[in-house]
Amino acid sequence: MLEAIFNPENPVFCLINKILDLVLLSLVWALCCIPVVTAGAASAALYYAVVKSVRRQRSYPVREFWRGFRMNLKKGILIQILWMVLAAMTLVSDVPLFLTFLDTGKLQDKVFLVLLILKVVFLQGMACWIYPLLSRFEERTGKLAEAALVLMIRHLPVTLAAVFLVLVTGLLLYIEPLLAAVIPGTGALLLSFLLEPHLRQLVRREETGEEEDPWYLERR
Repeated sequence: MLEAIFNPENPVFCLINKILDLVLLSLVWALCCIPVVTAGAASAALYYAVVKSVRRQRSYPVREFWRGFRMNLKKGILIQILWMVLAAMTLVSDVPLFLTFLDTGKLQDKVFLVLLILKVVFLQGMACWIYPLLSRFEERTGKLAEAALVLMIRHLPVTLAAVFLVLVTGLLLYIEPLLAAVIPGTGALLLSFLLEPHLRQLVRREETGEEEDPWYLERR
């Protein structure tokens, strides 16, 4: 009886292991986000570890997190700084306009409101794609941004779902900071189900060497 319960192949045991992995990854991610500018590299590493270790069961989650974090630290900091600058500009310039147009009731002001909302969606949508791309591909920052833009527009429904998911997880963390022990890893896991089918299409099978472990091509 006990052997059946603690068998690593037992579905319940596997589920508990995955939950513990997500908790560990969430805590490490939160720790690495404290300097703020490293949040991009931490997010890329979180996505990488969740897909490779939690979903594909390759290696150890925390080990893969640190591996992804070190590999993408410089590019992640650069992307994060650029994103923060754009977000700050949006916050300073667009929020007052949004509040001004909110109560006027004029048609042209409603159009401006829609445009402002689309700008925020665009900014967050780029983040939803570029960090998973950073975790997977060794490309220049400009090429990553270009690929993120193409994917964001080409798969607009997926982008909107991803933005909604990120906003919900962010709201939950704002309401209850203690959820940082589980929400980031869970959010990355859910996000991977949205993005992975499209990221796999970017990988040509003929470029995968025989000695490589093409874990990213699996359909789980």
